[in-house]
Amino acid sequence: MDAPGSPDETLELLARSALCRGMEPEKIEDLARHATRIDRSRGEAFCTEGQPADALLLIARGVVKLVRSLDSGREVIIELVGRGDVVGEAALTDGGFHDASAVSVHPSTALAIGRERARDFVAANPDAVRNVLALLHASLLRAHQRVEDLSVFGVRQRIARYLIRLADWTGRQEGGRTVVPLALSRQELAALVGTTMETTIRVMSGLRQQGLVEPARRGVVLTDRAALEMVAGGAP
Repeated sequence: MDAPGSPDETLELLARSALCRGMEPEKIEDLARHATRIDRSRGEAFCTEGQPADALLLIARGVVKLVRSLDSGREVIIELVGRGDVVGEAALTDGGFHDASAVSVHPSTALAIGRERARDFVAANPDAVRNVLALLHASLLRAHQRVEDLSVFGVRQRIARYLIRLADWTGRQEGGRTVVPLALSRQELAALVGTTMETTIRVMSGLRQQGLVEPARRGVVLTDRAALEMVAGGAP
């Protein structure tokens, strides 16, 4: 395979993205030629909350957290995104600003498409319009799911449910166990499920003692997914 950022892979990444999904390659070739590669190390930002959204960003490699700052000074992780996902949809609006910072959880790469070229592309392609609407709808569904989790489930259930979602997203099977290669800190996990770091540490220790999870060098292992799903549903 060509190196990341080569014309062929850029075209492939665009074709697999939420923006261009299902579109013919010839419709996105010009867009691929004008995409700029951006590399970020862990903890570095692709874009910053409150800054003008000058480019649409396609995540090509790694995992990125979307972070918003509260008036209290605390930061809240809104979502995790990865390969193929789109960040900075405000670039498609008039004078839009980023409503969250996009910060690398792992070393990550994004393709940046300038505001005007991204808007022209969407305006010229009905399929891209439908993809943008699907993207916004999916984001709304995830927000509803998060509100439901916070309203209905306790912290232990929320953590179990989130670990299962991560497994569905990035997990791989090894010897009957599910390895989730995502090195989230306890503080990051706490922010994602809406609790404190101390509570997260306590819950994760309990799940480990039950034989449901194990720490990994870079991530976590679900040693008994079926039992973890029962916890997610409310089992003791």
